Amino acid sequence: MPTTWILIADASRARVFAVTKKSEPWALVKEVAHPQSRSKGMDIMADKPGRVSQSKGVRHRPGMQPTTDPKEAEAERFALQLAGLLDEGHGHNAYARLVLVAPPHFLGLLRDAVSGQVKKQISATVGRDLSMLKDHELPERLADVL
Repeated sequence: MPTTWILIADASRARVFAVTKKSEPWALVKEVAHPQSRSKGMDIMADKPGRVSQSKGVRHRPGMQPTTDPKEAEAERFALQLAGLLDEGHGHNAYARLVLVAPPHFLGLLRDAVSGQVKKQISATVGRDLSMLKDHELPERLADVL
């Protein structure tokens, strides 16, 4: 039976498990943390935006506003990091099937970040946040998608 990788993630942490048979215990392949996603928006933006003098008066206004919310940018960065991990696993033929489990918004970021080759391996997606569950609780909660 081919190996299935199961990615359980949210915007700040992820675990990848490998399973070959439903009856066998899941093997933890990798655990990844991205603490920057848990930071407050102001903490992420350590530098203040530049200031531009207005032609009239002495007031200053921000010269450049970020186009993406800092927390969103960190979530996107983490999704790209996880996509790289999945690409690497695919390149080593570590899995034949892939299951993505994440809160709906982050699941969308993951789908956008993974390569076309990895997308072909996705057999199921689950739009729920199961990242806080213990390892031994996950197989029962996801039995229907395996």
